[in-house]
Amino acid sequence: MTSLDARAIVDRMFAVEMAFLTSNEKDIRQLARAFADDVVVREPASLPYGGDWRGLDGIARLFDRMNDVWSNMDLKELHVTGAPDRIHLSCTLTMVARSTGKSITQPFCEFLRFQDGRLAEGIPFYYDTKELLDIMA
Repeated sequence: MTSLDARAIVDRMFAVEMAFLTSNEKDIRQLARAFADDVVVREPASLPYGGDWRGLDGIARLFDRMNDVWSNMDLKELHVTGAPDRIHLSCTLTMVARSTGKSITQPFCEFLRFQDGRLAEGIPFYYDTKELLDIMA
């Protein structure tokens, strides 16, 4: 498969995430379209939403927690590479801290492992987590 296939998988994952975040009922079953039942996302321990988030209910809680911390997250210059089962993405990430209203823009990368087109494991890499914490304070 081509990188376009990998890009389509990532685009679908982001679309499912956004549909979940903007829905009123927050039905975790809608996450199953793009996230494996036993998915794990490994956020840096130093962040307010740090740690391993497991399963669809864990992913739903992670999204809620990140929504508590950030009022806006915007990806620019998204690059997706890899095969449909192992994808790497990079972008410029801009976020606004709810606690202070301050904005930050940093390089961001993520390793994504997929099974049958659904995310099985995600490992995000923020450029500077201390800077993220500083704008929250």
